[in-house]
Amino acid sequence: MKKKKIIIAVCIILAAIIGGIGAVIKTENLIQKTNEAYLQLKIIGTDKAMYSPKDSLKLKYKITNSSDKEIKNIKLTFKAAHLENTVEEKDITVQNLKANEERELEFEWQLPDKDFTGYLLEIGLANAGADCKVLDTIGADVSSSWIKFPRYGYLCHFDKDIDEQTQIEQMNRYHINAIEYYDWQYLHHQPIADGITRENPGTWKDWSGREISGTTIADYIKFAKEKNMVNMAYDMIYAGTDTFFTDKNGNPTKAAAWKLYFAKDNSRGKGNFTIHMGLSLSGNGNLFFVNPLNKEWQEHIFSEILKIFTVFDFDGWHGDTIGEWGKMTTADGGPLGYKEDGTPIYYVKDTYEQFLNAAKDALGEKYLSFNPVGAQGIENANKSKTDVLYTEFWPWDKDRNGMAYDTYESLVREIERSNEDSKEKSFDGKGKSLVVKAYINYYKTNGYMNAPGVLLCNAAVCAAGGSKLELGDGDKILHVEYYPNDDKVLMDDDLKNRMQKMYDFEVAYENLLRDGQKTTNNKTEIEGYNCSSNGNSNSIWTYSRTDGEYEILHLINLLGTDNTWRDEKGKKAAPSKAENLKVAFYTDKEISKIYLCSPDANNCKSSELSFEKGKDENGTYVKFTVPSLEYWDMIYMK
Repeated sequence: MKKKKIIIAVCIILAAIIGGIGAVIKTENLIQKTNEAYLQLKIIGTDKAMYSPKDSLKLKYKITNSSDKEIKNIKLTFKAAHLENTVEEKDITVQNLKANEERELEFEWQLPDKDFTGYLLEIGLANAGADCKVLDTIGADVSSSWIKFPRYGYLCHFDKDIDEQTQIEQMNRYHINAIEYYDWQYLHHQPIADGITRENPGTWKDWSGREISGTTIADYIKFAKEKNMVNMAYDMIYAGTDTFFTDKNGNPTKAAAWKLYFAKDNSRGKGNFTIHMGLSLSGNGNLFFVNPLNKEWQEHIFSEILKIFTVFDFDGWHGDTIGEWGKMTTADGGPLGYKEDGTPIYYVKDTYEQFLNAAKDALGEKYLSFNPVGAQGIENANKSKTDVLYTEFWPWDKDRNGMAYDTYESLVREIERSNEDSKEKSFDGKGKSLVVKAYINYYKTNGYMNAPGVLLCNAAVCAAGGSKLELGDGDKILHVEYYPNDDKVLMDDDLKNRMQKMYDFEVAYENLLRDGQKTTNNKTEIEGYNCSSNGNSNSIWTYSRTDGEYEILHLINLLGTDNTWRDEKGKKAAPSKAENLKVAFYTDKEISKIYLCSPDANNCKSSELSFEKGKDENGTYVKFTVPSLEYWDMIYMK
């Protein structure tokens, strides 16, 4: 009897304990739901655009109490994920927020020691191990060099009254890790004006009469380096203005003998190759082009570029062209040079590899990037010693197979080819990632950029392993080729937020997007939807890749819209959102796990998908359901 009473007493005590725990859990859940209703959390940014392994990363975020009462015992959680794996999870010090208080806070994370790795960082309201409902995310790139995962931006205004630090901060939020300083220079053949020194950066006027402040450039570079951004000095590889070819008395200089001339059978022009840039008070409104293989010109321009680094802390040279204009000769009608097999060279695009190799040798440890405009001669640039591949696309130019660069697929195929071309000269043997410049809303003159045109182009380029040069001067976006006119058409707040997530996604998943992946042609079917493997208009583009560890499927939504990247007047329709897509992906690989992520949903976070396996007349497949597709979803299968 006594034993029975003891057992009953123990049971009563256990029931009380369990009841108490249950009451605590209920109370915590109630507090959690109250906090979720009134707390907002926003990540402001990281302190750098790129980090070295084992660096300390500082994450700044903002938490807001929108209620009229103080909220106590706020528990936050920090998470860091690499692809599908959580690599770090930490509790953050409990915070109390007064009624309607907004507070900026900072969290510091010691980064792992793995190089060239992307992470998705999350800060959210702690929720007993479950996914947070109040949260925000941001990407983080741990890379000791920018050349593997370049994210190019630009600057083009250099007057005295500029808030350089704020503009660099804004670009840092998009993880821009290299900056092209466009038309910063004095003249194309003489980037540094006479009298400009490191001690006296002074001011000068460019060819158009714009006043350039050397102090502004120096400050931009200083603030950019604090963010671990690379600074690239823009200049043409083969051009000079009027005063380089004619002296004060109107007589030709030595450089006049270096000019390029249209060949007699070139219908695009006659005489020396030149363009009129515009009115110039200094008389330097004309740009004359010289033979890139002329040794005296190379000696001159390499010397001038090297002078840049004695005055400003630029990290390299961004060389430019104006594209391919057909057959050219030297002043005496001869070829521009000769290929290794002795074949004469008459096209400027065929000079690129030799010129760029010579330029890189002259630059030494300084970086070299290069723009073969229109992707004309890109195959030669790809094989050179340039550190980063880059090209400016125009829809009327054609690729090496004679196909126009006018669709999303045409950009994708060139990114793939460039990566393959450059493998031998890439530092890790995986090939280089092409930086794409494409002016989307070219004929818009005011208002805002059209989001569908911008986002679809980014989706196609990034899915193929490339990146875009489009953002700069803070949070502006390019829409025409003369950068100083870039502030005519802006991004609205919604597009800015979407682009932040697009760049977060590009960083977080860089190891699935451009780290040795190869394109495959796995058959993919989506029940009830029109699919295409080559990005046809009014279809879901099913674009598959692999890297040996993962099978990767990109779904790019072109339903209800077209497949041309040039949305000239900003009229491209947004794709029709698709939901509950039942996808069958054919593969002979043994799939163990399937994950979904998107820049358009779930804060870029990966979620696991259930799936089933099957086999039919087309082969073996895995079948799964994708909840929604707005612009771009990526499914990766382990």
